[in-house]
Amino acid sequence: MPETIDLVIPNIVEFNLKRPLLDLDPGVERDLLEHGTNLADQCVFWSDENRVLVLPAGYSPEWLADVHAGLGGSVPPVVSPAPTTGRLVHDLLEDDQALAALYEATSGARVVRFVSWGAAPELYALASVLRSQGREVLLDIAESRHYWSCEYLESKLSCTDLATHIPGFRVPRGISVASWDQLKGAVTAIAGGGGRAVVKSMYGVGGYGSALARSEGDGMARFWETMRREPFFGTFPLTVQDYVEHAADCPAVDILVDDDEEPRLEYSMLGVDGLRYRSLTLGPGVLEPALEKRLAELSTTVHAFVRSLGYRGWFSLDCLLGADGELYVTEINARRTGAMHGIALAERWADDSLAVYSHDALPLRLTGIASYTEHIRPVFEELWAKGVRAYPTTVRALARHRPSLGIIVCAESAAEAERIGGEAHRAVNAAMAEAGAPFSRPTAGSRS
Repeated sequence: MPETIDLVIPNIVEFNLKRPLLDLDPGVERDLLEHGTNLADQCVFWSDENRVLVLPAGYSPEWLADVHAGLGGSVPPVVSPAPTTGRLVHDLLEDDQALAALYEATSGARVVRFVSWGAAPELYALASVLRSQGREVLLDIAESRHYWSCEYLESKLSCTDLATHIPGFRVPRGISVASWDQLKGAVTAIAGGGGRAVVKSMYGVGGYGSALARSEGDGMARFWETMRREPFFGTFPLTVQDYVEHAADCPAVDILVDDDEEPRLEYSMLGVDGLRYRSLTLGPGVLEPALEKRLAELSTTVHAFVRSLGYRGWFSLDCLLGADGELYVTEINARRTGAMHGIALAERWADDSLAVYSHDALPLRLTGIASYTEHIRPVFEELWAKGVRAYPTTVRALARHRPSLGIIVCAESAAEAERIGGEAHRAVNAAMAEAGAPFSRPTAGSRS
């Protein structure tokens, strides 16, 4: 056993459910639980060090073995707590057998280094358990006394504050509101007379928690239907911002805040459908040099500020480049993002200067028909035989009522990676069609 071991903990579900001001109904909690559990398997790419994976129960051992064979490594120890609540670390702390398995899997290591999705109270409790066993624990999140900074920065409204603290940090012009009457007035003021406004809740996932108000046609009626239907709008304050005309895809940067005064910056381009996240590409040439330089200058300034708050760990800035030439920040994610498994894969093969394309939720055909071994594995085995670095990433989602598949591809260019991913998706659907599965209507993806 090495002296240091990575403990990989994709605590996505409990992170998404820890919204202190939101009272989510059981149906929404179930959706967030399913979504976060599906995406948790992406964590197998986060580290190529000696590691132990904490995975939600129900992962595919065949998929896990195939992916590691494709990566050229062996499957690490896996600990899966009984899924009492679906909140991964909470369930781990309540499961004596799982804690015993974790102790055994990490025995001999003096240092346990967390590799987690994002800060949550349960992670500090788990760190205390490991420390009580004589281990040194290295957190990848802020120390507990600075946990407030994680909660603060994760709120979308923090963007408005940072625009007053950080030179060059620009957000769309907006109005913060604290009641339905104020919301109606602010939307009318900004979107009236043919305009458009974007309304944002404090929290959201993958674009959910943002809504577009348009004065043309039935745009307002549809907007108010969204406000009534979407649970992230169930509490105030909300912010109402100008809709900024921008390009189809949006630049983003993931930033590592640690003890180094210089930030680590990883750039990507987000593919979006309206306000919803769809896919991302990262790597050489994804951003124009001038845009990358502007984003680097902004990120370096933001890094220094959030570091002064005590924040530690990964976080991201999602931006848009306006038709006016200005760079606007639309939200901060105070956690790892869906770019992280792509960043880790690009780092694994850094000598090849590869670009990465990732899509979390490509729609597949009928519920109950999709099979990893019958429909997914043969497609990727053919790619692996050709030396193509492409991997399925969310095979749990095959069992959803609207099944989908995540794919990540490393290639010489972003366009080539996206082409390979698209062809793999079509090949899987073709294999399912041959088995007699009718087509299920596509749904939008969600950014993790």
